[in-house]
Amino acid sequence: MTTADGVDLWWEQLGNGPAVLLIPGRGDSTDLFPKLLIDQLIGAGLSVLRMDPRDTGLSGDGGDDYTLSTLADDIVAVLDAADVSRVHTVAVSMGGMITVDLVSRFGHRVMSSTFIAAMSPDPDAGMGPDFFASLGTTDRTSVIMAMMGRPDESDRAWMKEESRLAAERAAERPEAAKRHMAASFRFGWPTLDQLGDFASPALVVHGTSDRLLPIAHGHALAGGIEGSSLHLVDGMGHLPTRREWEQVAELVTRRISD
Repeated sequence: MTTADGVDLWWEQLGNGPAVLLIPGRGDSTDLFPKLLIDQLIGAGLSVLRMDPRDTGLSGDGGDDYTLSTLADDIVAVLDAADVSRVHTVAVSMGGMITVDLVSRFGHRVMSSTFIAAMSPDPDAGMGPDFFASLGTTDRTSVIMAMMGRPDESDRAWMKEESRLAAERAAERPEAAKRHMAASFRFGWPTLDQLGDFASPALVVHGTSDRLLPIAHGHALAGGIEGSSLHLVDGMGHLPTRREWEQVAELVTRRISD
């Protein structure tokens, strides 16, 4: 599909049932979400809506003027193209900020929200020591492994296979992270007040060893969205290991199915 400002967006919907939209983070394509998560959601009777944000994966060049709000508008355009009126969202990292903007303006389109290692609108939550470490890096496996808390060799073998499948689908876009970073600093940054726009409680999952986004972001999201729950995963970094993804997949499936 093509957006109003002429950007081609890639998307697909897998499975049948209520739709779950996966929102990746800064510079990431939809391949950030592992197959095991998608399989568990589909196995639970849900459908999975995958999309590549502009400047990532198989989507087009996003231009030089877009903001986080533009990325939220792109989500609405994909929902319309997929004929999905309401959706559950699962967001990682910067995808959390996009979700906040999405809900504040299009809350009627969102049934529930899950945040995984997500950025909050709290300016005091800060950035971890590795926040800028991966910008422009092209070795996907090494980047993701570095973001994990306690990976082992089985995680490396698993991530190599995930990276192989991602590369078969779409070429790496090393400029994407910097372009998304630039978009996040343009006009349109969400505020803490917008957390009050959420009509339903959120599930917030955060690792205790996240070196990109401190736990304070998880506390800000869970504390600002009424009735939300914060699940801290001991030792998890900014991205889960395979074992941790299995745990997260169970939490997400249970949250959406309730």
